[in-house]
This record gives sequence, C-alpha cells and structure tokens, in this order.
Amino acid sequence: MTSFHGRALAAALVLILVGAAAPAAAVPTEVTGPSTHAPAAEGSRSPGATDRVVVKFKDGAEPAPRIRERIYAEAAERIAPRGAAAAGEHEEPAPLLDEISGTVDSAKVVAADELLDAQELEILTSALEEDPAVEYAEPDHLASIAGVPDDPYYRTSQWNLQPTAAGLDLPSAWDRATGSGQTVAVVDTGITPHPDLDANVLPGHDFVSLHAGGVQPGHSRDGDGWDPDPRDEGDYAGPGECGPGSAARSSSWHGTHTAGIAAARGNNATGVAGVAHGAKLLPVRALGACGDGYVSDIAVAIAWAAGDDIDAVPLNPHPATVVNLSLGFLSGTCPAVLQEAVDRALSRGASVVVAAGNHDRDARMESPANCRGVITVAATTAHGARAEYSNWGRVTLAAPGGDPSRQVLSTANAGSTRPGGGSYSYKYGTSMASPTVAGVVALVRETDPSLSPAQVREVLIATARPLPGPCPGGCGAGLVNPRAAVVRATLQEGYTTQGAIGALHARIGTSTGAPRSHERCGLAHNGCYQEFERGAIYWSAGTGARWVHGGVRSAWSRSGGVNGPLGYPRTGEFGDGAGGVHQLFQRGTVVWHAGTGAAAVRGAISSRWAALGGAAGPLGYPLGEERGGLVGGGAHQAFEQGRILWSPATGAQPVRGAIGRAHADLRGERGRLGYPVTAEHRSGDSVVQRFRGGSIGYRHGGITISYR
Repeated sequence: MTSFHGRALAAALVLILVGAAAPAAAVPTEVTGPSTHAPAAEGSRSPGATDRVVVKFKDGAEPAPRIRERIYAEAAERIAPRGAAAAGEHEEPAPLLDEISGTVDSAKVVAADELLDAQELEILTSALEEDPAVEYAEPDHLASIAGVPDDPYYRTSQWNLQPTAAGLDLPSAWDRATGSGQTVAVVDTGITPHPDLDANVLPGHDFVSLHAGGVQPGHSRDGDGWDPDPRDEGDYAGPGECGPGSAARSSSWHGTHTAGIAAARGNNATGVAGVAHGAKLLPVRALGACGDGYVSDIAVAIAWAAGDDIDAVPLNPHPATVVNLSLGFLSGTCPAVLQEAVDRALSRGASVVVAAGNHDRDARMESPANCRGVITVAATTAHGARAEYSNWGRVTLAAPGGDPSRQVLSTANAGSTRPGGGSYSYKYGTSMASPTVAGVVALVRETDPSLSPAQVREVLIATARPLPGPCPGGCGAGLVNPRAAVVRATLQEGYTTQGAIGALHARIGTSTGAPRSHERCGLAHNGCYQEFERGAIYWSAGTGARWVHGGVRSAWSRSGGVNGPLGYPRTGEFGDGAGGVHQLFQRGTVVWHAGTGAAAVRGAISSRWAALGGAAGPLGYPLGEERGGLVGGGAHQAFEQGRILWSPATGAQPVRGAIGRAHADLRGERGRLGYPVTAEHRSGDSVVQRFRGGSIGYRHGGITISYR
C-alpha cells in the first residue's frame, strides 16, 4: 500500500461550520462562541476536489488485484493531457491510483497521488463506470463537523430544554422516559473524558484512516488508522494546514459537545442534562484534523455503530438505537457508499439523524441531509424562528440550534489544541439541533422498543408542533415535540377523529388513510387541523373542513400555509380537464401537473391567467411562484409558454412567443419598452403588443420594434 505524504487536500467537499467561509470544505455544522472562522484565502479550496474515489465492483464480478490495477490505470489515463499540455506544452502524466482500503459493501477506496478537481473526478469516475465489472465509482469527499433535573446549568442556561414557547419542555417527557436502555452513537471528532459524560460512555471506535505524512484535513493525529480508541485528538491546525492560506484554528471538541446535548448524565448535580440523559453514548470517531473526514470512513462508522459486520474490525457489542451525524458536505445527491451505510443502519433498526446544514439553502443540496431514510433537522433560535444560517426545504423537522445571540450550552474540553480537563461551552448550529432530535428518538424508543426507524420518524412528524416564529423555505413538520412524541409512542389504540374533520374523514378516508395525530387547534382565525397517512385535513369557520395533500400541500406550505397569502383551503382538489389538478384557497389557487409540479397563482396574475383560459390557454401551467420586487413595484410569474407581468400602473398582462422573446432581449420591464399595457392582438396580417414605451409587432417571422 502506498502512502502519499503531505497531500494538500484543500478543496474536498466538506461539512461546514456556520460562518466557515470555505464553500466546499467539510467541517462541523456548528459555530463556536460569538465569532466565526476567518474566510479562507481565495482559491484555497477548489470546490469538489479530493484525492480519493470509491469504486464498487458488481457482486460476483470483482476482478483480480492485477486486473483492478489495470482498470484504475486506464481510467486515470483518460484525465491526461491536462493543464499545460492543452496549451501545447509538455504533457502532464496521468495521476497514479492505488487501492488503499475497503469500505462498506466491499467497495474499494482508491487514492491518487495528487488532488483532483471536480472536472478530473468526473472524467475519472465516468471512465471507471464504463468497465462492465464496476457497479459505481464516486469521489470520496471530505466531510466535517457541521453546533427538572438537579444539574445546576439546566435551569439557568439550557433554554433549549425549558418549557417555553421556543424550548422543548423536556421535563414533561422525562416523567415518562429518559432514554434508559438506548444507545446514541455520535459519529464525529471523537470524545474526551468528562465528568458529565463518562458514566454514560460505551467503548467506541476510531475510523479516521488518514495518518501518514504531515497534518492536513482529515488527518488522525494518533499515528495510526482505524483503532479501538475514539478519543478526540483535537481538530486544531496551524496556518495553512487546512488549505493554502488558511488561518490557525483551535480545537472545537465538537464530538464532546454534540454527545452532551444528546445524553449528558442527568440528576448527577453536575453541569448540564442531556435530552436522553438515561441513554448510553457510543463515540465513533470519523473526523480528524480541521474537522474533516472522508465519506468512506464516515460510511463505515455508521454501519459499525449500528452493528454491521466490518472486515478487520471487532463487532460492535453495543449496537446503536440511533446514529447522530452533525456533519455534512455540499452535494446534490447522496453518495452511493453513504446511502448504503444509512440503509444498513436502518435495516438493523437504528434511526439516522443528521444536521440539515448551515448554508441557508435547500437541504437537498447537502449530504447526508439528502440521503434517503434519514431524519434531517433544521435549527431554530431562542425566539422559535428558523435560524438564519439553517438549511430549509426538504427537512424532516426542526429543533433548537441557537444563534450568535443565544447559543446552546453543552460539554466541552478546556484544551486549546490537545485535550485538557472537562469544561462547558456555548455553540450554535444545526450540529446542535441534530443531537437534540437524536435524544428524542432515544426517548421514543425507550417508550416502545418495537418501533422501526420508519415508525419513529412518523411519530416525530405526526407530533411536531408549528414553529413559534417564521420558517422561510419550510421546516418540515415543525418543531420537535418530545412529550407528544413519547405520548404517541405510548398509545395503543391510535388516534381518533371528531367534528367536521371527522365527518370529512369518514367520507374520504380511503384517500387520506388513518389518522396520524390528534386534532390540533389554535391556528390562525381559530382554525384546526389533523394529520393523516397521506395528508392533512384543515378546518376554519369560514371554509369548513378540506383535505390537502401531496404536491399541492407542499406548495401551499412553502407559501406559509394558513398564515401565508393563500389562507385556508376552500375546496378539495379537482381536475382541470388538461391533465392537472387545482385546489382553491381563500386568496388564490394551487395548480399541479406532473410535468411542472405544484405552484400557487393568486391576485391579479391569477385572474388574468384564468381569463386567458388557465392551463388550457396559451400560457399553460405555472412553472413557479409569483415573484415581486421588479422595477416600479411590479411582479411576474413564469408559465410554460410565457410570463404574466404586473405593475400598479398597467395591471397584469401576458407576454409570450416571439414577442415575449424580443421583449426579454430588450431588457424586459427594465428596458425602454417597460411593462406591457395590452395583450398581443392581431392587426391585419401582423400580431402586435403595446407596451408603455412603444410596441412590438410580429409578421411573417420578422419582428418590428416601435418606440414612442
């Protein structure tokens, strides 16, 4: 096996601390204290770069070692000529590839002798997948740390667990469960000794494989690769060690902090209380120097934690009930090796809880937040709103993660680089929200150990409550509700329905499925709703009971639900005769079609679209929501065959076809023509449309522009 010393793994995709400026570096999904990391030097991390790939050969078709070497070499040759060679200079040699280890499902980890950028990785993995024996090949990205008991800090400092509007009221759940008999695996930077943790900590494992050469992102610092010692060696770094131009950094003790949130010892008259303070902690180290770790190591860590049999590693005698991943990296898809590890954990009965990420964007663009079957957690503030940094959209639910003004207190270490004594520190991030939910999973599993991961997820979704504050982009089912989740897991008879919601369910129950929550009231204008297997029924005095589900519900929720501009539903779904469905709300309509998805239309734009024939008219289905902020206070909405533009002075008018394209080429409403004042109309053998600053005519394939 060849070791490559001193490689600068500067640009691997990474899980990033809130405030960390390197956009493609794997780091913890938390921020320490009120400060953030200094921005990396421009160009210090090339997005998507890494020096490893994971190659999985098809079952029964894995070639002999010498043939595998040839496959790797031939694929690497596809990358050359590169760089200078393209400019007619000396051709660079192809990178040397060496198979260095295995990972989940007998896949191979293959290292290059240099850093490969995103384009080179695309060429390499595509070439590898052309071989009929290869099932898949993918980059091995670097991921990083993504932050009433008698415990003295509980009442004074742990706002996130208190019975407040934005807190989780853990005491009402602790009356029923504390996590006893459950094991929470924390796949992170490892753990350090701490008086508030030690009694709950089980023997774990270290899966950080990179140990040769000088310090670089993901380096183990312990002098060897995988071993049975999960102690956090510190993720500190000197100047330039986390990438060219990177600043020096202290150790975060991220794994110790997340472990304390999940399961710090409770009622021990010491420090803080964990959410599941009666549970055991399984520390699994997968992140090293700079808070980084390879996805292939993380995948093995997940599988081992759940009890999967890993080659050359003793079987875990304490399989986890729940695995927490407060880490992430930028990726529009979940890597196959990571999905395989998640699937193995789920199949062994372990829930997998992950941080949504700290980039204020759709969580679909981060892994493992976008992996199938995981519980993805957004972060909320002490005011109950989505934290500004937190990812949103395709998340399962939310939990307190704090913000710079009010952070989350947990266990830490006093050392600035190497481990010192046990201490406590404040951090904020989705890294802090994720172990909170992992702790709640342990409470639910203590209440009913027979629940599968899918059923646990359903319990959390069905019992979540609306956020006290706003959540732009969507926070899934809402704020995790520990007491309601534990009570739901205790119920044997299931949920019942009543009143107007019950009457509608009795009529259409084959469509909605069984109830999945109690009826909940207290919505806007004293409305109520109840969750069912395939949607929800909402009721208000002005609209009655209406079922909302699927894509229509998603689009409605994105707009704010009952608190948004559409208000309550006033009809059920109905077909439009053109292959789509509509549902009317108090102040607009949500339209769905298989080819375009669901979008809301409302106000003057909705009226104009309907007057033109709606989906059956010349514009077709909407392609997205109405967007304001245009020049002069205007708004527009895109449709399959054009747009509708609105301004206070001109009302709503469509632009489409050749005239619409010409208008756009002339800078649209921002150009000299401005907003349209009429729809297009026929004049002789021409089609003409008038605008505030002139007109556009179309005749026999030609365009004529006239200005006033």
